[in-house]
Amino acid sequence: MRKIIDRIKELNEVLPEVFLVDLLYLLAGELVIWFLVPNKQMCAVGFLMGVVYSIFSSVHMSFRIRKIVYGHANESKTLLIGYFIRLAVMLVLFTVLYLFHIGDLLCALIGMFSMKVSAYLQPFTNKILSKKGR
Repeated sequence: MRKIIDRIKELNEVLPEVFLVDLLYLLAGELVIWFLVPNKQMCAVGFLMGVVYSIFSSVHMSFRIRKIVYGHANESKTLLIGYFIRLAVMLVLFTVLYLFHIGDLLCALIGMFSMKVSAYLQPFTNKILSKKGR
C-alpha cells in the first residue's frame, strides 16, 4: 500500500489527500442516499460513478500538468486536448448511465462535485494530517 501512495505522490503530492476527501465525500453521500432517497440503487450507482469520474479527472489533470512542467509540452494544446478527453469521458459516462438505466444522472453530477470539495478541503486535510504525522 505504501508503494501505491508513493507512486501517486510522484505524480502529484496532494493527490492522496484529495483521494481521502473524495472517499469521505463518497461515504457521506452514500449514507445520505441510503437513508433519505427513495430510489436508492439508481442514485447510489450514479453518485459512485460521479466520484469515480472525479478521481479519474484528478489523475488525468495531474498527468497533463506534469507533461507541461517536465515534458515541456505546448501548454495550451496539452490542456485543451486534456479538457476534451475529460469531456468525452464524461459524455460516455452519462450516455452509459442513461441508456442502460444503471444510474441517476443528477446523482452522478452531484458525485462529480467531489473534485471541487476535495480541492477546497485539501489545505485543511494537509494541515490535519501533517499535525498527526509529527
